[in-house]
Amino acid sequence: MARYSRRRFLEDSLLAAAVAAVPAHRLFAAEKKSNQSTSPNEKLSAAVIGVRGRGGGHLTTLVGRSDTEVTYVCDADEKVGRDRAEQVGQKQDGRKPKFVQDMREVFDDPSVDIVTTATPNHWHALVSIWAMQAGKDVYVEKPVSHNVSEGRRMVEAARKYGRICQTGTQCRSMDGSIKAIDYVLGGKIGEVKLARGLCYKRRKSIGPKGNYEVPKEVDYDLWSGPAPIEPLTRQRFHYDWHWQRLYGNGDMGNQGPHQMDLARWGLGVDRLSDWAIAYGGRLGYEDAGDVANTQTAIHQFGDKTLVFEVRGLETDPLRGAK
Repeated sequence: MARYSRRRFLEDSLLAAAVAAVPAHRLFAAEKKSNQSTSPNEKLSAAVIGVRGRGGGHLTTLVGRSDTEVTYVCDADEKVGRDRAEQVGQKQDGRKPKFVQDMREVFDDPSVDIVTTATPNHWHALVSIWAMQAGKDVYVEKPVSHNVSEGRRMVEAARKYGRICQTGTQCRSMDGSIKAIDYVLGGKIGEVKLARGLCYKRRKSIGPKGNYEVPKEVDYDLWSGPAPIEPLTRQRFHYDWHWQRLYGNGDMGNQGPHQMDLARWGLGVDRLSDWAIAYGGRLGYEDAGDVANTQTAIHQFGDKTLVFEVRGLETDPLRGAK
């Protein structure tokens, strides 16, 4: 069967090598003209890993293209995964993707060209590295990784195996952001040495810490993956992992990557900071969460400074921004 070339796909999709900064909704945004001219046989085989939240958006976008076909749906939650596979099958004229709980089945299939993932953060690096080792190109949701060291390993893997590894710092592709940063970097407001980002987003308590039952449809071993297998201490299994350190990074790593990326871009720096300090805590309530809901981080790049602030409790906007 003829294969739609990766190069053609990447050109259509505005992808870049290594770890690029293009949003998920544009990752697969080929022009309609090129889409319409694509033969039904010239399709890239795509697998989506982690499909409950953002991964559902990945599926919608991929199914909407004529040059891709979703061939695998993977999720540690069997009910979520099977439901998504059924939905995709209906939209692909009955061509239902195979559902698997173990992502290694996806990597073992040489016919899969693309892997996209929206797993919990603690899985991001290993999913991406395994996929690239298996010859797949990768799109991974932000944050790129659970920590800085993992992100570096992902870049090294992309270069070693000659694969694409892209992430979703969507603000990089917003016309308003691009024009604003061009204005700043063009010297229109003078030399910029301080950038400030913020996330003033109300986050309520996730409930008391306790011992809760893992949903019967979830393979908790697979869900935990590279994290230690610990008792479930939060009431809501899905999403609230964001507020537990083993799996998530709080809003510093949830919303923060978007605005910190813009701030760093505006400062004209494209590297890690020389040093960083952060302070804060989980204030206002005691619950199953253990990441800060109130936090300030300061990064220093030579004579340039980036300050990012998280406020998860009720607070007034800053100049109209939250």
